[in-house]
Amino acid sequence: MTELAWIFECLTSISYLKRAHAYKDAQEKGEEINAGTFNYPMLMAADILIYDADIVPVGKDQKQHLEIARDTADAFNRAYGETFKLPEPHILSDVETIPGIDGRKMSKSYDNVIPLFGSDDELRDAVMSIQTDSTPLGEPLDPDSDTVYYLHKLVSSKEEIEDLESKYREGSIGYGDSKKMLALKLLEYFAPLRERYNELLKDRAYVSDVLTLGAKKASEQAEQKMTEVRRAIGVTE
Repeated sequence: MTELAWIFECLTSISYLKRAHAYKDAQEKGEEINAGTFNYPMLMAADILIYDADIVPVGKDQKQHLEIARDTADAFNRAYGETFKLPEPHILSDVETIPGIDGRKMSKSYDNVIPLFGSDDELRDAVMSIQTDSTPLGEPLDPDSDTVYYLHKLVSSKEEIEDLESKYREGSIGYGDSKKMLALKLLEYFAPLRERYNELLKDRAYVSDVLTLGAKKASEQAEQKMTEVRRAIGVTE
């Protein structure tokens, strides 16, 4: 992966990499930007392109990484012949960006996630800590600007959401009760996945075997692609 990233870096200008969101964000914050941050889009491009994907599921905030990967693949193909596919993004509009408990996009780096595979108490505590406005109990709430309501929409039926929206606009429900309902809904919705997760935790050998097999398959495919790349750029016959 790092070998391919370096090859891509040799095809990419500094001015192009300066367009990357991560670089711009760090620059705006006045942070010292290291080479790893600056070159990260090329590592992402290598990670995407080395497996010849046709479609890549991404969130809205990750779309640029795929656009950079496509540009990089196109630059390589024009320079050395058709070698890489140009993958298409697959973004689900209703979950393209999910808000975290602090209102920003949900991200581990922001520490604002809901631990869906944590304990029941950890999940409830996270939900109850979701930031809301100061609208007093009994007053109408705006569902369009509320993180709790948005998260309800991801795990509730159409009928449940319509009922909740009515209660919001009527002022017949407060944020506290809405959060309690959300916590229960999340526990119910993810119960099968949480059960399977806990089963896997008890069978570490199985998990290790699956990961080992997956790594072997990925390594074989990556090496095959790198053989093509080395031949294309002329370092091997």
